[in-house]
Amino acid sequence: MPKFFVSYARVPFPRRRETAQDPNRLVFQFFDRLLAEVERHDGRGRRSVGFIERPGTSEEKTIEALMDCEVFVPLYSRRYFSNSRCGRQWTAVTQGALRSSPAKIVPVLWTPYPPTSLPRAVHGSLPEVPEGHGAAMEDYGDMGLHQLLDQWNDLRSAPRSAEERSAADLVGSQVSEVVDWLARRIVRSTVSAPPPVSQPPHPQRDPRLLAELDDAFAVPFASPLRITVLAPTEDQLPVGRDSLRYGLRVEDWRPYGPVADPLVEQLEALARNLGFHPTVEPFHKAQEELKSAAVPDAPWVLVVDPWALENREMAMQARKFDTARRPWTAVISTLAADDPQTKEQSDRLRGLLTSCFPRFLNEGREGERAAVQGLDSADAFTRWFSELAESTKIGYLRYIHSQLSQSGGGVRDLPDSGADLPRRSGTGPGNGEAGNGSRVEGTS
Repeated sequence: MPKFFVSYARVPFPRRRETAQDPNRLVFQFFDRLLAEVERHDGRGRRSVGFIERPGTSEEKTIEALMDCEVFVPLYSRRYFSNSRCGRQWTAVTQGALRSSPAKIVPVLWTPYPPTSLPRAVHGSLPEVPEGHGAAMEDYGDMGLHQLLDQWNDLRSAPRSAEERSAADLVGSQVSEVVDWLARRIVRSTVSAPPPVSQPPHPQRDPRLLAELDDAFAVPFASPLRITVLAPTEDQLPVGRDSLRYGLRVEDWRPYGPVADPLVEQLEALARNLGFHPTVEPFHKAQEELKSAAVPDAPWVLVVDPWALENREMAMQARKFDTARRPWTAVISTLAADDPQTKEQSDRLRGLLTSCFPRFLNEGREGERAAVQGLDSADAFTRWFSELAESTKIGYLRYIHSQLSQSGGGVRDLPDSGADLPRRSGTGPGNGEAGNGSRVEGTS
């Protein structure tokens, strides 16, 4: 039977597929090396010890492997925790839906992630990064295994100077050390486990079994959050602007690198893991609501690409949002340092942001002003988006309270600390339907 099951979030091929490598190639490279090391350390003569879903793997084989595996090896990343299939695989090996007993879990730090992105279900299964084991483990903890493998592959394909060969050998030895350590952890997990209980033959592997399981990473109670995106499509770009980070839809925008996930997908995942039910749409679809005096149905975060503000109509839309500033609204902008054009034009782009959002800059707190003026990295963006989502929720609830108080609703005061606000995932029990987020697509 398979001894371990490697669970990962599949990355789809980019739209310009003709020039792209398989975005999951590093996952398969890691699996092949891990498989060899586990077989070497196991010493029990078993060959079929590992399983991973590859393109074309049938659902029946995946379900059988989930039923039989002794060790579950999830590749932790932000994408992993936002992937409902990964959440269902987690449910399959940790609960009794498909198995008589849970599998051991040996998580891998695939890419670093902020603590706020961890679902409650995994709090007892954090990746171990041993201390005092040298530079290999330090780099693994800082960068994640994905980046180590990526560096190694890049160095191996570079021209063969003595310096480059030395660097490739160094990173290759670090990768080998980390993979060897993970393999030994997998083997120890099964050696220390009690003998498996004899089980009856498995039922037929119905391909619908996995789809019917709950997503372990879904938030049990989710507050609504509205996210609107003001960014151009590739056919709306200013003259001379590189189109590599844009697509046919606003939702294709990748400000922090063309190989990264679209920002919309990252925001949906982050918002869900923060305890929100996000609705994402292009900003132009929400224009009419700026004129409405009705009570809002959710806090609202506007995400801005400063390059969009070169478009006169988009700049006018941004100024209207600033004029209508409310306690439950916020603005956050990108200003990616790894984008040569953005870096070169950063002063001018900040000037556009300043001219379009004077109220948010003059009336906001220091951190809110920094978010409006543009954030240079994905990590900084994630951190400040998390803060703004929470602060707009508090502002929204206080506003609702004030409206109910004026109408005699008799709602008690909301505390400054937010201690009695609806709980986030991971802070306490909740109930209700899981919020998986929704998106309204558009072309501008």
